[in-house]
Amino acid sequence: MAFLSPSMITTMDQAKKHRTWALWILIIVYIFNFIDRQIVNILQEDIKADLGLNDTQLGMMTGLAFAVVYCTMGIPVARIADSTSRKGVMVISLAIWSGFTALCGLANPIHIGTFTISAFVVLLVTRMGVGLGEAGGSPPAHAMISDLYEKEKRGRALALYSAGLYAGTLLGYYLGGWLSEALNWRQAFFVVGIPGVIFAIIAWTTVREPVRGLSGTAPSKDKPTFVKSFAKLWSLKAFPYYAIATGAGTFITYGLGNWMPSFMPRTYGIIDPASVGGAVKYLGQWGMPELQNALGMCQSTMVDGVRQLAADCYDMNKTEIGLFYGTCSGVGGMIGTIAGGYLADRLGAKDRRWFLWVPMWGKILGAPLFILAMLAPTVELSLLLYFPGITLAAMYLGPALAITHHLVPASMRAMSSAVLFFILNILGLGTGPFVVGIMSDWISGNADSLSQAHSFLGDSVEQVKQMSLKWAMIIAVILMTPLAVLWHIGAMKLPKGDLDDSGDAMKEALTEGDPTGSPATVAPKP
Repeated sequence: MAFLSPSMITTMDQAKKHRTWALWILIIVYIFNFIDRQIVNILQEDIKADLGLNDTQLGMMTGLAFAVVYCTMGIPVARIADSTSRKGVMVISLAIWSGFTALCGLANPIHIGTFTISAFVVLLVTRMGVGLGEAGGSPPAHAMISDLYEKEKRGRALALYSAGLYAGTLLGYYLGGWLSEALNWRQAFFVVGIPGVIFAIIAWTTVREPVRGLSGTAPSKDKPTFVKSFAKLWSLKAFPYYAIATGAGTFITYGLGNWMPSFMPRTYGIIDPASVGGAVKYLGQWGMPELQNALGMCQSTMVDGVRQLAADCYDMNKTEIGLFYGTCSGVGGMIGTIAGGYLADRLGAKDRRWFLWVPMWGKILGAPLFILAMLAPTVELSLLLYFPGITLAAMYLGPALAITHHLVPASMRAMSSAVLFFILNILGLGTGPFVVGIMSDWISGNADSLSQAHSFLGDSVEQVKQMSLKWAMIIAVILMTPLAVLWHIGAMKLPKGDLDDSGDAMKEALTEGDPTGSPATVAPKP
């Protein structure tokens, strides 16, 4: 019996009956997307040890190589999705990236005569294959959601969908950490990759696709190319500013998020005697002077004993890292993403500029929490600070997608998502982890001179090497956070008032609001 795709949705009444189910299926697909994308991060320390890699290579594998293929292929895939079945493109993409995730576990050297392809290159190519498949995941889903939901609910729906990013991150770390302990990193890729292929069948047979323009204006027959779509979007007064700001924000979230599973054991897995001595002294202030005295009487034995105890507590295995960090990042990210969409819809109903102000304030308020998390003396405090940081920083995606889809015709929605994702992923996913890895290797390679010139980096060369990743992550936050002001500049380029889905949306977006927020040159509607 052949599998038949359900008929298309042609009315809003049909959409209202089906859209909740469709949205949750799309969310689950997106969850699979990020399980397969993020699992490599929890496994990267095992991969590094097994294949003998450095941080630059890890950054290339988790960020740059993946992002280049992901962003580049997202363009023609979105073009296909705007012209054919969006659901079909998404389902095929799910099967492709899930299959390549499984193949990552087969990364071994390939010998061709006297020529050898290293295991790292093989793994790099398979991760690029994952990027190839994932390129077709989000833009078609964004376009379908925008057709299933009215403009008043679109921000929340897109934000709820985008929360799948963090749900997938959470599950990716949970599963990756547990599987790496129970099995090994190669087998972990197999276990998480295969279910996605099965779920592709479920998505194809149960989801009904809406006709284009169902919740707004009918789509035009024009199917603009990427170049034309990019040019149209870039011609909007606000778009260049908030697109670059979104990329800078993504630089921080990926630059930190991809490296946190390595940051935790590197930073808190080694306890030095000085910190132990301080901890014992601190206990003495709370009615336990005998510990302080014991330290003075038999310092070496005491320090070594407490040091080993501390190391036993803080030398986290992969399961613990996946549990603790996955929960903070996943739950915090989901809360922030949903809250961002909700706030943008509520506040944007009166003033559309809040679609850009909400993510701006999220990044500004989240940045100091990220820095404090990196500097925290204990892993518990670090995660406690990281949780509200990622919650605030995650408020950007739903509003950015919603405002973009408000501004373009229905026939451009998938392509507009591809353009926005191209910019933010090249700037964020592509460069964030890679640049952090380069900076980490540079700091580690210059530890001798840096330890003498900058004592705050560490008291010894070994400490500087151990903390190189921490300082690279802090530098990334400091460099990128000031670009949040571009959201505000973009917001001031939008005329005040509610956006509708009429043909005037693009025309209105080409004008520029004055400092008081009054619409510029757009004539009032009859």
